[in-house]
This record gives sequence, C-alpha cells and structure tokens, in this order.
Amino acid sequence: MREPQERTGQARDPGRRAHLASRPDPRKWIQCPRPNPDASLRLVCLPYSGGRASVFKWLAAELPGDVELCAIEFPGHGRRLGEAPMTRLRPLVEQLADVIAERIRPPFVLLGYSVGALIAFETAREFIRRGGPGPNALFVAAARAPHLRSTRPPLHELSRAELVEGLHRLAGRHNELLDNEELVDVMLPVLRADLGLDETYAREPGSPLDCPIAAFGGSEDWTVSRPGLEAWREHTTGDFSATTLPGGHFFLDSSQGLFAEALTAEIKRLDEMI
Repeated sequence: MREPQERTGQARDPGRRAHLASRPDPRKWIQCPRPNPDASLRLVCLPYSGGRASVFKWLAAELPGDVELCAIEFPGHGRRLGEAPMTRLRPLVEQLADVIAERIRPPFVLLGYSVGALIAFETAREFIRRGGPGPNALFVAAARAPHLRSTRPPLHELSRAELVEGLHRLAGRHNELLDNEELVDVMLPVLRADLGLDETYAREPGSPLDCPIAAFGGSEDWTVSRPGLEAWREHTTGDFSATTLPGGHFFLDSSQGLFAEALTAEIKRLDEMI
C-alpha cells in the first residue's frame, strides 16, 4: 500500500529533514528545579562563563511561590559537557530563542549573569526581530552595558597558564574550580568559548528594548563599574533600575540572600505592570 502523499513528500524533502534535525532539544536546554505549571511568571536564568544551570538552583527556593525558575544549560556546560560549546553568538541566540518560544509560556523575564547578560540582551533583541512576544523584563547582573566593551586584554586566546592567571584575577585568588587542575583541563575549552563570545562581541545598531531593565552589580567588582552598570539605561525605553550589592564579580554566591531579595523586589514591581 502506498504511503499518503503528504507523508511521502515530507520524507523526500531533505531541507525539511535538515531543519527538523537541527532544531534544539528544549529538554537539554532548560532545567526547572521546582516545576510549577501554574506559575504566573517564569524567570529564565542564563549563567556566567563556564557556569552550569545548577548555579541558580538555590534561587528557586527564594523566589515568590508563583514564580518558576527555568535555568538554561548551554551546550558544553554541566550535564551537556560532552557537547561542543558554541563559539558564535548569533547561532547561540537563535537556538535559545527557539527553545524559549517553544517551552516557556509568557509572561517571562530573562536574567543573565556576566556573559549570560549579553546573551540575554541579544536574545531579547532576537524576539523583537521575529516580531513575537519577548521577555516582560530583562535582568542583568555583573555585566557592563553592551555598548561598553572591556578595556582589559582579551583572555580567550591566551596560553593555559596566562588564562588561568587571568581567571584568578577575575574570580578571586582562591576559587574552587581554578584550584582543581583536572577540572581546569576539562573546563578550559568551555571557558575559552564563553569568554570569546563576550570578547569578540560587536553590538549591531538597533532600537532599544521596550521592556524594563534591572541591573545588578557587585560593590567590589573591578570589571563592572557603577557607570558601566548605569549605562544599561540607554538600552530600554521602559523603566530602569540599578542595584549594587556587597561582593565582587560573583556576588551571586557571596550575597545570595540580598540578591534574592533584590530580585524579588523587582519581580513584585513588575507584577504591577503586567
């Protein structure tokens, strides 16, 4: 018996097969420590260079009960360590936007930490390019505004020893990951890829976002100055706030309680606007 014509046509269309095969699998990308199908808001969290989705696991218990935390696991990170990390920003952003559009029900907020903030910003712009519903707000942490590039020498092309030394200066002299030689060998390709996304970034011209932006920085973070944090104001026509918390670049770890409180305050303020 012959197959139905439509099914036969699909099987003979190599372009369709290639498209379906290249679509990202949302189950690999999204981790929800406390699933909540009835949530009124979803906080989509993007980690820092070399970070895994689990760095946000603690935060799920600190958010309001009607907020579901959805952490992103990038290729090459965490449970996806066996995959090649992505080294180009545009394909990464396009795949992430596909995943969010398929699996995250609005309203949602993007929270990006360090290089994750840059990825979150470009993902919000990608939703604008597509003309579809995007984030209701953008939260950025430990990151200067995207039109301000780093003045420090780039790290991603340095030798192993120089790269580790540069990462120690960034993260602090005593860092659990960087003090473990075997773990460093495993993570260096991922760290190089993530740092390269940031250090080779060139912002394309475009209109500012129309959603609110809330920026968070560490009081002792020498990589992100207060003016660099405030400069995010230029990238939205909506509300803007900037909050400085105690700690360095990784205040996500050192000031967990205060960071959770600051996020909750912004979420409650956003609730009044939605």
